[in-house]
Amino acid sequence: MDVNSVGTNQTTQQSASTVATTAANLGTDQFLKLLTVQLQHQDPLSPLQNEEMLAQLAQFSSLEQLQNMNTNLKSNLNLNLMLTQILSNTAAAALVGKTVVASGKEITLDSSNSAAVRFDLSAAAQRVEVTIKDQSGATVRTIEADGLAAGRNELAWDGKDANGESVAAGTYQVAIKAYDASGNEVTATPLTTGEVTSVRYKDGQAYLVIDGEEVSISDVLEITS
Repeated sequence: MDVNSVGTNQTTQQSASTVATTAANLGTDQFLKLLTVQLQHQDPLSPLQNEEMLAQLAQFSSLEQLQNMNTNLKSNLNLNLMLTQILSNTAAAALVGKTVVASGKEITLDSSNSAAVRFDLSAAAQRVEVTIKDQSGATVRTIEADGLAAGRNELAWDGKDANGESVAAGTYQVAIKAYDASGNEVTATPLTTGEVTSVRYKDGQAYLVIDGEEVSISDVLEITS
């Protein structure tokens, strides 16, 4: 065999190696096009060996199976998410008229100029500090309490600021810090309690409306009739 034939044979083998290597990074159509071009330009005196052909076809089959698996997984994931969303929205509608307890950092001060700050303590707290802020983030009032037990707790807010002046009715933010007898911080989770008056949907997600406040259904901790 002359030098040209040897060169052509080496080129064909290199081409086969290139197709095998890049197959994993190519789509089905691109892989078939490369394989077709390789067969068209192979050396008639030294055609592609059967083993090489079978290896490339096996890679092509594996590539196609992986692509199909990926498509099926994405479809199943989207279906599961859709079903979960439907179930969540259906459950939310059934909660209208129910009293729920949910984690939430907002309280509503009504026309009676009083509100209850509810929270859950992971352990007994020697000192608890409740900071109430308005919608702009400015501190309105700080309430302190001593010797609270672990679990659900409630502190009353008379609707007045630090100067003893009554503030406007509306929604306020709550931040709670608690410490045990050794000065170690105790986890305090603010709670929202009230009757669900309606359900609002935003971007496909359901939110319960409690005293005008929107609460995600995923934050609900307790439901009572």
